[in-house]
Amino acid sequence: KHYFQTYGVLLGNYDFEEKIPTELLEEFERIEEEGMVFIPGGFFEYGLNENEVPYKTFNWNDSVPKMKVWLPPFFIDKYPVTNKEYDEFTDFIEENGHIFCHPNEPEGKEHRRNTYWDPRYKPDHPVTGIDFYDAFAFARWKGKELPTEFQWEKAARGPEGLIWPWGNSFDPTKVRYSGSLYGTNIDSLDEWRKTILKAHQDTSLDSYTISLKNPTNISFYGVVDMVGNTWEWTRSDFKTRRMFHPVWESTQTKANAFAVLKGGSFYSHPGLMFPSYRAKDIPFCRHNEMGIRCVKNIPVYLIQRALKKPITNKAIY
Repeated sequence: KHYFQTYGVLLGNYDFEEKIPTELLEEFERIEEEGMVFIPGGFFEYGLNENEVPYKTFNWNDSVPKMKVWLPPFFIDKYPVTNKEYDEFTDFIEENGHIFCHPNEPEGKEHRRNTYWDPRYKPDHPVTGIDFYDAFAFARWKGKELPTEFQWEKAARGPEGLIWPWGNSFDPTKVRYSGSLYGTNIDSLDEWRKTILKAHQDTSLDSYTISLKNPTNISFYGVVDMVGNTWEWTRSDFKTRRMFHPVWESTQTKANAFAVLKGGSFYSHPGLMFPSYRAKDIPFCRHNEMGIRCVKNIPVYLIQRALKKPITNKAIY
């Protein structure tokens, strides 16, 4: 009752284990997906208890309480999508039309990333400057999907539910964040604001993002760079945690106007970067901090057919 009064929605049924037949699971596990990491199915810890939140600086209460969530297995990209990979997609779109795009995307939508003409965003760096519609269309073009926030968080935190991909304490040497821009520690909000304002106006900075050739930020499962460098779009609705269906009409904010973003970026304060933190933005926002990685799932219709009954676990779809 308290949760409903606070957030206006009921808690979903996320902790229900679906008895997917072993042969379907084994068939999926035998698939080899180039450039992707297999994440086994099962329970994991989603969110944090209040005493575990490492920084109570921003809207940290959206990250609590800790919940037990069950997911089937899935594959997730080992690395974020790069500028080079994304540019191949926009070349295709410009030649062949919007055949992979979201049906609700704005008329005349331009998919070219807004960092395309800026040499500081290099080909082998994680893509930035894309909105939800861009991310959705890219994932479909690759034959993949955007991750749910549940999938993203499990891949980042591992089976032990670590606060950070590498452990339970923030390590500034492992991430590309606001403190990395000038080699300083971000100890206060005032220092953070001054740093990002300086970086925004600093034309001498060679790049904001960094290449992942020598990664230091690796999760238990072997997924790289899930914290820092760029925010990553998910397909989860911020309010309901269900599938995001963007709706935006004039100046009215609808219940499903915000998708969840995860991981923080090169501009972020550490209080925005721990994997349980739930950021949000409108679907056509194209900041130079927003990127993407994709997943592959057991198709929902196959799970439904194998179960021979409705899927109860709402974290799946």
